[in-house]
Amino acid sequence: MKILRFGVEEIMDVIASQQTYAVIIAVENYQFNISQVHYAENDARAFYSWLINDMGVPIENVKMWINQDATATALRQELSYEIRNLQEDNRFIFYYAGHGFYADGSNRITTWDTHTANLSGTTVALKDILFDPLHNSECNKSLIFIDACASHIQEQFPSRDLLSEMSNNEFVDFVRSSNYQAMFLSCSPGEKSYPSNILQHGIWTYHLIKALKGDVREALVRDQYITDTSLQNYLRQAVPEFIRSRTTLRANQTPWAQISSSNTFAVCDLGIDEQNFDLPLMGIDLAYEDMMFRQNEAQNVRNLPGFNRSTHREPEYHSGNANNFINRLMTTPISEEINTIYERCKDILGLRRRDITKSVQDGGGSLDSSLFRFTIDSLQNPDNPKQVMIIRTLILLTDANELPENFERVFPIRPDEIVIPINGEIDFDLMVEKFEDAEDEIGGNLVEDDIRGYIEYQAPDGVKFTILTATNELIIKPRGTRTIMEMLSSAKTSLIALSHVNQLELE
Repeated sequence: MKILRFGVEEIMDVIASQQTYAVIIAVENYQFNISQVHYAENDARAFYSWLINDMGVPIENVKMWINQDATATALRQELSYEIRNLQEDNRFIFYYAGHGFYADGSNRITTWDTHTANLSGTTVALKDILFDPLHNSECNKSLIFIDACASHIQEQFPSRDLLSEMSNNEFVDFVRSSNYQAMFLSCSPGEKSYPSNILQHGIWTYHLIKALKGDVREALVRDQYITDTSLQNYLRQAVPEFIRSRTTLRANQTPWAQISSSNTFAVCDLGIDEQNFDLPLMGIDLAYEDMMFRQNEAQNVRNLPGFNRSTHREPEYHSGNANNFINRLMTTPISEEINTIYERCKDILGLRRRDITKSVQDGGGSLDSSLFRFTIDSLQNPDNPKQVMIIRTLILLTDANELPENFERVFPIRPDEIVIPINGEIDFDLMVEKFEDAEDEIGGNLVEDDIRGYIEYQAPDGVKFTILTATNELIIKPRGTRTIMEMLSSAKTSLIALSHVNQLELE
């Protein structure tokens, strides 16, 4: 059983930092006669993997003490030493999985060499090894995660709600608050923290790391940030729900958080851009360097400007003549759209004529600048001879996160899908099997057609993935009309979930 209590006097004032240092402690097996904490070691290694592989924290910045390495002496001396060396621009992260309890007026955690005959001397007070050293250090940001029971915890200060309806720039400043301290605990006062044999992890830690990795949409704000509030709100919903639906436990476990900050802040920023968008998907070799944005629109030929219903006839069949006829009708609307984009480039982006190159011909047009290349093409719809298919393609020539404000307003019709070419041949049967696994493990809906050569999977968050074997491309279509950054962020969130689809046990 894990028991922990935090008193009012034990909360330190920690403000902000940038560089990350961490200490991870897990005691699953004890030297003396103390009950095992199931999967504490798995929890610690999963947390370590998140720091190193997802957050990019240097290995030398992370200390991990498991079982016999987590002695009372190590925590009293080495942990304090690590904290004393922190600088003002550092961020410190502490994670603990093991038994905890309240005694002698302080919250205490157990160590590998804890002995029931001398609990006071063989356990450590969080105030002595963590809170006071952090309070006395130069470090101004700290995140504390404790997977242990929390009996009789008292709130120290009110949390802050996330403000909404802010501009994107204001939000970026808002979540990057320069002062914060946050402590997240696996359960509320008087409750226990439970492991899961299915997950091979503590239930709280499993959901904590899924959220921190960006695997769950519910924990994200603006599709990019995990904030103190969004993380806690997700955990408070996900952990009790898992216990109700996936265990036979008849008990409550409600995650609890204690947060001090001048603003809601980002626990982690997924930093969506092309440079870190390179994620695996079902073993496919994706050419992320050739990624583009696209919008396809079908219109009836009879509704096109220039179509004279008294003298023209709708095409009944697919033919070269019909396609040429459609291209001629499309020349005027394409020219008008290209000119609109040209004028908006000048008005919105501040470009000059010499910065822009435009071209229009029968059935197509293009516009080039230092920021992007835009093309528009038309052809007879392969699926309906009476329709024209209009294809708009946007290729960025700069990083998405460096685009000017209001960039999307340049385009009268915005792209609504991300297109990534696929290198090499596609094993259709293997791809279907992998998406079937995704359907089984995380939900969603799969449609596949080996005759037409497409696989379409709609993820639980509404993002649609389509693989076309004829053109060797992956099409990702987020829900709703979005900015480029929001499209990338939404796509990345679903890609991360799919990339872990066969990894029920966190690595």
